[in-house]
Amino acid sequence: DERAAAASDKVSVGSRVTIDRDDGESMEVEISSVGGVSPDSPLGRALIGRGVGDEVVVDAPKGTWRARVTALGR
Repeated sequence: DERAAAASDKVSVGSRVTIDRDDGESMEVEISSVGGVSPDSPLGRALIGRGVGDEVVVDAPKGTWRARVTALGR
């Protein structure tokens, strides 16, 4: 249900997420199957179900990195 997802404080498909990477870079991504970060990608899998303040570990093809979720919206 889209209304329940919009009211959630957890990352789901359709979420706009701001993260601070461990290399100092801040980035904003949208979790989307079309035109955004796929929920099936390494970053998408790491973010789904997380909330603001959570730290994630991303196991990407070019290496593992960490980030903290700093903002979440729709």
